[in-house]
Amino acid sequence: MMNPNAVYYTKLRHKKWSDFNFEPVQVTLLPEDIDYLSYENSFIFRDTLLKTLEEYTQHKVFKLLFITPDLNFNTNFYGVAYLEHKEVLTVSFQQTEIFNSWYDCIIDEEDENKPQLFMFSKQSYSYRPIDEKLQEQIFNHTGDFISNAIPNEFIAEELAKEKADFLAPFIHLDASYNLESIQQNFEKLVAKNSWNVITPKDHQQIYDEFEAEAGFAFPPLLKDFLSLHNGVENTPFLNAESILKEWKDWQSVYKDWTQDELWDTYSENEGKTLLMYTTPYWIPFFDLYNGNFIALDFAPTEKGTPGQVIRFGADQEIGYQIAESLEAFLDDLYLDEEEFLMA
Repeated sequence: MMNPNAVYYTKLRHKKWSDFNFEPVQVTLLPEDIDYLSYENSFIFRDTLLKTLEEYTQHKVFKLLFITPDLNFNTNFYGVAYLEHKEVLTVSFQQTEIFNSWYDCIIDEEDENKPQLFMFSKQSYSYRPIDEKLQEQIFNHTGDFISNAIPNEFIAEELAKEKADFLAPFIHLDASYNLESIQQNFEKLVAKNSWNVITPKDHQQIYDEFEAEAGFAFPPLLKDFLSLHNGVENTPFLNAESILKEWKDWQSVYKDWTQDELWDTYSENEGKTLLMYTTPYWIPFFDLYNGNFIALDFAPTEKGTPGQVIRFGADQEIGYQIAESLEAFLDDLYLDEEEFLMA
């Protein structure tokens, strides 16, 4: 049910500040005791405001713009809440003693008397000073300002299509490979290190779950590789369950980010891997730890090879090819395993 004072996001443009009704909201969930030395204070304040608005509206809050006073032009704390169902609600936070104490706690001393624009979501926290230009946007072109800050969730369908259209020319799930050679290289590697291979099993349920989530079948190359093992004890080789879990974690990142955010125009690689942070067609099978992985790439560039082995992860802006095939990767690992097995 739509809040009577909420506005559908497509009807915001050209509205003035005076066109919005700023409902008074009291924040009662802030802890009475403040640990002024805690690094978590900013996140406690953010999370409490988001929770307060979710309870107030009975809707999820995707994003909150939090506008602080400048003591001259604006003496109130205002909020612009982007709600589920693509609605926007404007509020004014009541300045109780505990609310003001918490705000004083999170703001830097040099910024205490300067107006700020905070941007809160469950995954992000940032703020910037409100200079003359931004003040003009907020208070004189309010509807346009609010429209320009809509969260990705409001245009999820358009963003998903943009990403899908971009990737479509690069997708190649039918990688060529020689399973016999892969098996030989894998068994040679296992024998050299006296590894304990976990017995492979039927993973059809995992493959079905992957296909339902991904929209494409679990690649035959990786299926066949998992017919040789279900993980290898005390090594970075992932079992089927872990492959699905890690892929889903990276899929969440891919879904949340826009194509512009995923694409890196500043980094360079060998030209065989897309200049992206992640794609659904990079399927991790080898854990480099600390959020970094080795994966099979089924969306290479024109210079790359379907099923090539790449490195990507939290510490890298883009992916990098490290072997032209799984067979070659296993052979490289046999020759120089220290490069990959260091935890």
